[in-house]
Amino acid sequence: MAGIIDRPFSRRSAVHECQVELLVLLARELIEAYTRRPQTSLADWFDLPEYRRFIIGAYAAGFVCGDFGPMKEFEEMSSHPRENLGSAGFNRLRHWIHTLLRAERWADGYSSPIREATVSGALEIVAGRLESDDSLKHQAMISDEI
Repeated sequence: MAGIIDRPFSRRSAVHECQVELLVLLARELIEAYTRRPQTSLADWFDLPEYRRFIIGAYAAGFVCGDFGPMKEFEEMSSHPRENLGSAGFNRLRHWIHTLLRAERWADGYSSPIREATVSGALEIVAGRLESDDSLKHQAMISDEI
């Protein structure tokens, strides 16, 4: 029976190229919105349409999965994004985005890990890798690295 399913993706669910393209597009829009107004208050940040679209898009693109736990190395990867995210495989990047979105939810409006990832350049590094690193294309199919 076809219809609307309200169930999260699994980490074993394939991610299609168009889903990756959607996530990259939304990340770049969010980064651009922040670049235009870097001193935006936290309340104004939460009101950005690009912020809301990025969150919805990350879920829709299959980067938030019901069977991922929090990434233990999330803080380390986020605080040194070039060293850690610059060489991570597809499943590690997917897990990082999953944890980023979960951390945003856990922050409950008191902070914004998504904004922190935008400011630090971590989100840009992940978007750039997903957009241009062809070695990531088949990693999800041949590896269960998490």
